[in-house]
Amino acid sequence: MLRAGENEVVADDLLQAALQPLKAALVSQGDPPNKSGRPRFGQVRCGPPTACCNITLTPDPEAGKLHILVFGAGALGSVFGGLLARAGNDVVLVGRPWHLDAVTREGLLIEGIWGRHRVSNLRVVYDLAELRGPFALILVTVKAYDTSVAARAIQPFVGPDTLVVSLQNGLGNAEILAASVGKEKCAAGRVIFGAEIVTPGRVQVTVCADDVVIGPALPQAGAALRHSIARAVAIIKEAGIPCRAVEDVQPYLWAKAFYNCALNPLGALLGVNYGRVHDNPHTRRIMNGVIREAFAVAVSKGIKLPWQDADAYLDDFYTVLLPPTRDHRPSMLQDLERGRRTEIDALNGKIVAYGRETGTPTPYNEVLTNLVHFREISGKEFASD
Repeated sequence: MLRAGENEVVADDLLQAALQPLKAALVSQGDPPNKSGRPRFGQVRCGPPTACCNITLTPDPEAGKLHILVFGAGALGSVFGGLLARAGNDVVLVGRPWHLDAVTREGLLIEGIWGRHRVSNLRVVYDLAELRGPFALILVTVKAYDTSVAARAIQPFVGPDTLVVSLQNGLGNAEILAASVGKEKCAAGRVIFGAEIVTPGRVQVTVCADDVVIGPALPQAGAALRHSIARAVAIIKEAGIPCRAVEDVQPYLWAKAFYNCALNPLGALLGVNYGRVHDNPHTRRIMNGVIREAFAVAVSKGIKLPWQDADAYLDDFYTVLLPPTRDHRPSMLQDLERGRRTEIDALNGKIVAYGRETGTPTPYNEVLTNLVHFREISGKEFASD
């Protein structure tokens, strides 16, 4: 069973024939209210979608329909693409053949807390030469380590009014995309709803933790970018996905990174779920160190966090954020079990890199990064729950 957080598209089989020549060509080029008094965000709120996220599946006849590309249509991309197509948009999916072959044959089945929908008006593409741009909206949901390749792959399909949105895990992805397509065309989104591929062609939305939030990838966005983001948010909301625009998306991305950096690598290395990591005083001590370092790095980079200090975040982390996900098995553990590369470099590894830039020590994050890389290389399997 494949989790949405994994963004189930990886380099070795993403558009096998289409992307391999592009990758080869790029090798020589290189990869260019809480204690603070502010409102909490990211709080998990399970339950019916109308109670959680003010969902509506009624199309707005006044809203314009968009030509949309979903680049990386695993569980997460399939939910976005499927619901956007159901709302009447022209949606093209790029992703893994084993999943999208079933979508081509039988349509995409979306189930879960947002209802049951069979979507049959999706277009599936395996060869980039078949794409016809430009697209009004490009949603990028590939693994973080494929971002540079994705950035170059989508370039021919970016027009004067295209908006590119990173909906990926980790830090730094949107900046890579912005460097390729231009900062006035690029936004970043924080996604915190859960979905999984049950079987090829069938995805399930399991929980809605909070709205999708989308904001400019880089500071000092112009009016044109803010307008594009507002239009995209309206279309996404019309499709039934809770979404809102924000002026500064970075606090949301960093808050999600704090959570993932603390739990994902420890659960992956030890082969246990989040609850087991939480319950042991030794791993709690490590998590505290990881979060304190990451928080200090964020502050050193000028990120305007909604917590006054790391202790305030840790209070939310242990009392609000972690408990509803105790039984979750880390996506990083699933990657290691399948012999796949992880996103550690976009999580703890990015904290280490930013720490070096700002002169902030990050020993906890550096150790975890190195240990996960050891597991990736060795392929050694440990017992897991």
